[in-house]
Amino acid sequence: MRNIFSPLNNAFILLFSLLSYSPVNLAEKGNLKLLPDKNSINFGYLGAFRFPIKTQGHSRMSYINGSFAISPKGNTLFTVGHEHHQAIAEFSIPDLKITENTKSLNLATNIQKFTSILLNKTRINNSQKLNRITGLEVIEGELFVNAVEHYDAPGDNYLTTFIVRDAYNLSKAQVDGFFSLGGKAHSSGWISKLPDKWQDVFKASYLHGYAANYSINSRFSMGPTAFSSYIDNFAGIDVKDGLIPTRPLMDFSIKRPIVEDLYNKSKKNKMWTEVSNAYYGFILPNSNEYLVLGNSGGHDSGIGYKATQTNGNVCGGPCVFDPKDYYNFYWIFNVNDFVSVQNGKKKTYELLPISYGKLQLPFAPKNNTKNIVGADFDEKSQRLYIMLENVDSSQSRFEIAPVMLVYSLQAAG
Repeated sequence: MRNIFSPLNNAFILLFSLLSYSPVNLAEKGNLKLLPDKNSINFGYLGAFRFPIKTQGHSRMSYINGSFAISPKGNTLFTVGHEHHQAIAEFSIPDLKITENTKSLNLATNIQKFTSILLNKTRINNSQKLNRITGLEVIEGELFVNAVEHYDAPGDNYLTTFIVRDAYNLSKAQVDGFFSLGGKAHSSGWISKLPDKWQDVFKASYLHGYAANYSINSRFSMGPTAFSSYIDNFAGIDVKDGLIPTRPLMDFSIKRPIVEDLYNKSKKNKMWTEVSNAYYGFILPNSNEYLVLGNSGGHDSGIGYKATQTNGNVCGGPCVFDPKDYYNFYWIFNVNDFVSVQNGKKKTYELLPISYGKLQLPFAPKNNTKNIVGADFDEKSQRLYIMLENVDSSQSRFEIAPVMLVYSLQAAG
């Protein structure tokens, strides 16, 4: 395994180390200037907002799924509610505040009530019993939704995607699907738009990715993925189902994982483990960097299967030995490696990140992680949104709501 901690790798290591400051201190420092050349990028914390947890329609914003998408106008977002319901709603984005007091954060306003589609037999023929939404994207006014089955033991599902033909009329819009993304579960997570430069290179408009975020490793990628597609070609046309072609640019498997020592028996694996999850990936504007956000664990204490943890808890599956050994995490890949794969010079499983590491965020103190469960980049405002679960306990003694962090990510002139 190559040493990627060299200071020569890239300045994004500085970016994420600086996120260990509190929100207030980070804001006082202003935007961070990275990659100090003509393609430098400014990255700064703008503040946060929260969600009301009352039931609105078919669900509520507690015990959340985490998948969401910013609308093209940048003033609203579509999000999945309670894990058991898998319903989708639209909320306005309120004014942001920089504070560590969650009670003083502004609440998002519900625009469209939660609507059940994935689990509603009258709206869609869900023959493979998909029951977890894993990605959302609004394309030409339509809502593209990716999903998987929580426990697909045979690993034989190939359906991945449905389309709500009017994103702004969730309760009544026509729903088409299921479609099948090339790559199946390996590609059925996030959907992020390719910057114009890379659209020309990859002859595609969007990237798709996912990882082994649920059970049955054999059906997932053992590391974050990247698949390219023209999924927008399926917007605005009268097609009910079919294959959405993709091209694999980065992909792994249980036989060819991103690292061999997934249980970190060596205690030297600092990159990706059995409990690592990836929730969103996108190419940073004016750069060659593919940033993936998620969480990880076991890099310090190691991992066991049905292990007894240091606090006496016996796990039902793989888990870290030290229950405090979990953290938010990032991985950055060189997009030029994707080009090499496309040109046949590298294999999809031969790629390694150029930097990675623990990610300290506001409201997520060290050793008490509030996990990233979703993210999205708004191309119009150049803002990165990161959803943390289980942060806001001010609304109820019994339910904890998520908080959304917002960062500016703008190319310097």
